[in-house]
Amino acid sequence: MYVVTNTLRVPADHAANLERGFSHSVERMKQTPGCVNFTLLKEAKVDGDPVYVAMTHWKDEAAFNAWVASEDFRRAHANAGQSGAMGEVHSYTVVF
Repeated sequence: MYVVTNTLRVPADHAANLERGFSHSVERMKQTPGCVNFTLLKEAKVDGDPVYVAMTHWKDEAAFNAWVASEDFRRAHANAGQSGAMGEVHSYTVVF
């Protein structure tokens, strides 16, 4: 299994828009070949701007790469810069 996280620090006045945008992604991601799970986490007890982690679990790295190369990915991220979020992406292979 392959896991990808995107940690996003979002200006507080854009947090509701970010959550709404991700809420529309849940069903789409369930239909994406190779996507096992999609979760949006909000860090608890953060002073200042909220911090979110978008976490996806994939069958393997090839499934993730196929999604990144897809038109669905381009559409899903077309307005990503409008939230003012600063993202940091990490990927992991599951050990056990």
